[in-house]
Amino acid sequence: MKILARHVVLANGANAEEARSQVSRFFDSTPLVRYDKISFQDERTRCGSEDGFSAALADSVAQNKQILAGFIEELGDTGYHSCIELSRIDQGYPSKVLHIIAHFLDGFIGIDSAFYNLVDDSHWLSDDTAEAIAEHPGHYWLFSLECFALSPKEASILRM
Repeated sequence: MKILARHVVLANGANAEEARSQVSRFFDSTPLVRYDKISFQDERTRCGSEDGFSAALADSVAQNKQILAGFIEELGDTGYHSCIELSRIDQGYPSKVLHIIAHFLDGFIGIDSAFYNLVDDSHWLSDDTAEAIAEHPGHYWLFSLECFALSPKEASILRM
């Protein structure tokens, strides 16, 4: 088995076990990605009340922004530079890149997602959730995951 993706997932719960259970249920039930095995990297789990949580959260969100910027640049490299051109986008590689960009913006997790906010079903951190973390830091957790598949074909981006 090969590592197909690494994700940092924000979840909330009364304790780490409850929040971790939410993460497991999400990956067990989402049709958006399927992995043969998910490994929680327990040594990298962070509670909102711990030193390093805020930095890890900010770094994870920044990674998503960097990935999104890369896909936008990649779409530009295919010759599409303005919204008006999207109505003429070629099916194939350019439309697939646009599809990934849309998933980052609409909150659908994919194998390219470095960070996923399970609280908001988002790739970002909302102001409301940031405020809730500040008010109740002990109820928010970051989990680092390594996700494995027998082959990339085994992990669906959308399996319905």
